[in-house]
Amino acid sequence: MAVRHKAIAVLIAAASACLAATGTSRAEEITLYLTREAALVEPVVAAFTEASGVKVKIVFVEDSLVKRLASEGVASPADVLMTIGLDKTTQLSTRGLTQAFTSSRLDQVVPPNLRGNSAQWLALSVRPRVAFVRKDSALASIDYEDLAAPNWRGELCMRSPLHQNNVALVAAYLVHHGEAATEAWLAGLKANLAHKPDGKDNDVIREIAQGTCKIGIGNIVALAQLRDGREAADWRTWAMEVRAVPSTFRGGGTHVNLTGAAIAKQAPHPALARQFLEFLVTPAAQRIFAAAELEYPVLAAAERASIVAEMGTFIADAISIDQIAAHQQAAISLIKKVGFDE
Repeated sequence: MAVRHKAIAVLIAAASACLAATGTSRAEEITLYLTREAALVEPVVAAFTEASGVKVKIVFVEDSLVKRLASEGVASPADVLMTIGLDKTTQLSTRGLTQAFTSSRLDQVVPPNLRGNSAQWLALSVRPRVAFVRKDSALASIDYEDLAAPNWRGELCMRSPLHQNNVALVAAYLVHHGEAATEAWLAGLKANLAHKPDGKDNDVIREIAQGTCKIGIGNIVALAQLRDGREAADWRTWAMEVRAVPSTFRGGGTHVNLTGAAIAKQAPHPALARQFLEFLVTPAAQRIFAAAELEYPVLAAAERASIVAEMGTFIADAISIDQIAAHQQAAISLIKKVGFDE
């Protein structure tokens, strides 16, 4: 408990330093719309409020955030938008539901590939999507390209390729290699499957531990959360038998998905919204925010949760998230063409 109090104290100090420089009013409130569970952001929100005096009204949007904002139109009270997944994050800007923001602080600390074109959104934390193997496997690293190699015939497990996390990976492959090479890669993945794709990343981890397959594809968040004991004891036991493998595109980095945020198009308090985003990328805030879901902080200097640090260091691929998002429909078309679910 003392460690948590110390962390919150650091957060408050960071907020105070950040906000004092901008002369923030101590008598206003901003509204945060999010699809992430409210309990996961409450610690950083509370610290921001205590340091600045600016209250944050949290509105959990269980259904489509796009639909909610479109229905509210110019009367929307939302200042900040927060959602999980590059597909949902970039959709906000492509639908004209966000506004550009200028911030030297955000430009400094958030890599360009993890910020939207025209400064319409930014990533707050990332989720590397990599290969998983049993902990006793000799595999030290792998290129995504080699997941389709014949030596993995009948040994690969993965969830449906039409799940957004896999669509994003295929879209990133498209950006790197083009349509023909991506179709051939998908055909290779299909040939390597131990069985028809099903379940979740958790199930991929379980099947590797049980010996159903030797290699799988999944988000590190899934492995970290199972090791953390968030599911039943059996899941933790299986997760402890599996490890993440450093995975990269040839000549590139690791594919990541994200939790992102933006300033709403009709934000009543855009300056305060920007200051809130700036606070969320301070080292102390990043540590608390990313640890809630066992993600990787977007800020390289931020401390990672110990269970995440055990997974290793992964350098995000340099291609922009906006590029990946733009190739998602083409990726879906190729997945269906190859007939993964047949």
